[in-house]
Amino acid sequence: MKRITTIIALLIFSIAANAQTTFVISHDRGITTELMRSTVATIVLYIITAFLISLVRIILNDRLKKKMLDKGVPVEVIANMLPRKNEQVLAIKWFSVLIAISMGLLIINFTTPLGLHSVIIMTVCVSLGYLGFYLWAKRLNA
Repeated sequence: MKRITTIIALLIFSIAANAQTTFVISHDRGITTELMRSTVATIVLYIITAFLISLVRIILNDRLKKKMLDKGVPVEVIANMLPRKNEQVLAIKWFSVLIAISMGLLIINFTTPLGLHSVIIMTVCVSLGYLGFYLWAKRLNA
């Protein structure tokens, strides 16, 4: 019986809370700005954390491979257990893109007007990051 009365009371309170004026989030600039900031901060934190975790995994896998070679484990077993080079290449690609983005943001910070040229600066920096990764990958395969 207590459960039913609690549910009914919560429903009545929620209906009373909805009796307020209609709130449209797009009309309030402060909430929209904070929502965008928190969303961007969460995405950036995720990207940086994923990069650091993959970097640590690569380093630990390399140490494990060296220890297994020292112990005399067959190369076939090591090749089956540890990830391929593709993961290392992917981590280097993200590293080059993140460095390019940080350099673009640094350049934008030192130029006064924000606008279309900021977008161009970021585009050029990310493109140079991908170009650097491409040249590195081409040299690695040659």
